[in-house]
Amino acid sequence: MAHPAIHDYPVTLNDGPDANGIAGVVATLLTQNLETFPARVELARKLTRPVTISGVDIESTCTIDCSSRAVTISNDVVGRPSVTVKATVEQILDLSQLKMKGSGLLPVGFFTRRGLRTLSAIATGDLKVQGLITHPVTALRVIALLSVVA
Repeated sequence: MAHPAIHDYPVTLNDGPDANGIAGVVATLLTQNLETFPARVELARKLTRPVTISGVDIESTCTIDCSSRAVTISNDVVGRPSVTVKATVEQILDLSQLKMKGSGLLPVGFFTRRGLRTLSAIATGDLKVQGLITHPVTALRVIALLSVVA
């Protein structure tokens, strides 16, 4: 199911109406962000490996796979993700409120109250970002893609 508002770079739910809860949340965030911030399409195209997001409180996982033509979001883990985020839906929504600059490479949003809470959750293991050390650019770019902040 493609979201028709983004004609040049659609966000597609690979599992269509059977998409799980976290896939739906991620698809909505990405669709709104790519419509509001069309320049982020180039950022999405730079993500060459899949990224997995797990909503630990709703027990569902999705994989984001960006190509040069579209974003595909699939249920569960697909491929070999370079980054895996395991968080509650609230934590994922907090991540979407962090301001990122410089194609996602300047995480200025981490120096806010919400950002410090997010960093604290990462430090305590309450929010897990596997691949943060080995693929930091990918992790930051995913946050920038999900961010609803200009």
